[in-house]
Amino acid sequence: MRYLRFLLLLVLLASGGIATARVSLLKYGLTTVADSASLRIGTMRLLDSAITHNPMMATQVIVSDIQQPHPFTSQSADFYLLLFLCLMLGIIRFVDERYFYNLWAAFWNPMLSNRQLKDQLQSAGLPNFLMNIFFTIAEGAYIYYVVKLFTPHHSGVIPSSLLIIMLIAGTALIYLAKYTAIKFSGWAFRVEGVTEHYLFNVFLINKILAMVLIPFIIVLAFADANIAQQIVIISFVVSGVLLLNRYIRSWQVFGSFFQYSKFHFFMYLCASEILPLAVLMKLLVKGLMFY
Repeated sequence: MRYLRFLLLLVLLASGGIATARVSLLKYGLTTVADSASLRIGTMRLLDSAITHNPMMATQVIVSDIQQPHPFTSQSADFYLLLFLCLMLGIIRFVDERYFYNLWAAFWNPMLSNRQLKDQLQSAGLPNFLMNIFFTIAEGAYIYYVVKLFTPHHSGVIPSSLLIIMLIAGTALIYLAKYTAIKFSGWAFRVEGVTEHYLFNVFLINKILAMVLIPFIIVLAFADANIAQQIVIISFVVSGVLLLNRYIRSWQVFGSFFQYSKFHFFMYLCASEILPLAVLMKLLVKGLMFY
């Protein structure tokens, strides 16, 4: 009986064939069945037609825009230099807060600084020495950023960090030579009191100038060129006022030495102030442009 059912099933399959389901395409508004390749081609044609007839793409004007390269310039050395300056100033103030009070009091009251505060400031050995170092670093960094702003910098052998170090060292050597020459002149001509007062005023104004220049140095290091040029003008005015204040203070003491020979005073001013800084700036410009 079991074999009869199996034979009957084979006969039905052989006679009826395999049943297939057919879909009426006309019922759904289709005439042909598209395969995947036909669908892909149709989609691309539809996309091309949409782009071609788009109003934004119908213009005949050809716009050619050349993207300018934006080279990356690392300012890590500038950041660490300014961070070191701010930290150094904060450490000096933390070590001896009274020293800063006396420093500003001596600056705002020249007559009082001649008597009471001069000895107090000169007796503070460590803060006084650190502030002189702080001035050389701030002055060297300020000169570097000012010259760099107006000088095209070509990449060369000498990196920017080394140029800053050379400027700081050069500034320190200039004021060390100036200090030694004035001390020797006071000893040789027996006018130690006059030279001591002059050196006190010189280094007092230097310390004040270094603290005042810190905001200008920060702006010159990171600001846009248009803003930096305006800041340079303001810093020139402030520096000029402070330097003029230095000579006004000192003129009360040794003005009699130069009242009969203004030419010698002008020669001293050029030799001690203008010429050393001009040589440093010349070396810096040469280093920025040609090395």
